[in-house]
Amino acid sequence: MEFVIIGYGLILTVLFALLIYFIVQRIKNKKLEKFEERDH
Repeated sequence: MEFVIIGYGLILTVLFALLIYFIVQRIKNKKLEKFEERDH
């Protein structure tokens, strides 16, 4: 039973880390864009 809990914990930790990583990458890309190049 402990292994299942540890496994879920590891999976959630990895997913959370990836989520943070992608958010940081999006913020960096937004800062690098020039105003004229934006779609909006």
